[in-house]
Amino acid sequence: MYTEINEKLELARQGIARLHKIYSMISQLEAELGPLEQKEHELKKALEKENLDVEKLKNRSISSVLFSILGSLDKHIQKENAEALAAKLKYDQALRDVEDIEHKISNLYAERSKYVNCQSEYDSFFEQKKELLMRDNAETAQKIMELTEEIGSSKIKVKETREAIIAGNNVLSSLNSVLCSLDSAAGWGTWDMLGGGLISDLAKHSNIDNAKYEIENTQRLIMEFKTELADVKISSDIGIHIDGFSKFADFFFDGIFADWNMQTKINRSWESVLTVKIQVESVISKLKDMLANDENRINSLETEINSLITRA
Repeated sequence: MYTEINEKLELARQGIARLHKIYSMISQLEAELGPLEQKEHELKKALEKENLDVEKLKNRSISSVLFSILGSLDKHIQKENAEALAAKLKYDQALRDVEDIEHKISNLYAERSKYVNCQSEYDSFFEQKKELLMRDNAETAQKIMELTEEIGSSKIKVKETREAIIAGNNVLSSLNSVLCSLDSAAGWGTWDMLGGGLISDLAKHSNIDNAKYEIENTQRLIMEFKTELADVKISSDIGIHIDGFSKFADFFFDGIFADWNMQTKINRSWESVLTVKIQVESVISKLKDMLANDENRINSLETEINSLITRA
């Protein structure tokens, strides 16, 4: 009897939830955009002061650039060039982050128009169903409506939590790829700048280049994870951990260029990746607990509704 109107209510409810999420995501992204634009501006100014011709480095891999930098016997020049390159890599990442956020915001504003009428549609369908129920048993109908509303809200929470968990698992997968690349790179051992053989290995193998590629991918996935969490009602301590993710790529690039011992570089970067992985795992664990609680609540509410219908 109520199948058709229930389906319409559910579609409208999902549209309302999506609209709310769009607003939350836009708010989250716009809050991140300002500091990122400032960071991009500061890094660009810093690069302009460097003597290193960073434009020539655009299409070259990290390993080949390191090889060329270390070709100089002047350790002071090596250090300056490496610091400039690290700044260039961070600038490139900041620029990509800004462009990615601007693109996401534009898409969300475009999507918003699809859901602006969902609230009025929902209100109309709700009143129609309420009138139908009241004709049969007003008291039972009111209780069923209240329980149905709570189930609908819980289902939206379940959907959003699942989406956040998927986004978090994508981050973990990318982080594991970074760790694999760094583990492979760690096999080189201590890098002797003038040793010849190991320098040739660095130029030939692409472990660090693979790690850099995955770092860029991970940074994008982390931003998506943060955006998914924007509309998930979670405890405040999760938000504290997430705040540090925006500096993730910086930690990695600083680690690669902070010390001339290759093993130290790799270890520092590996530790920064592992730290973020542990944080993401902690957030996902809490999300899974929330998901289980909400699913149990839905089952309990549905059982209560079935009982009311049976007794009516």
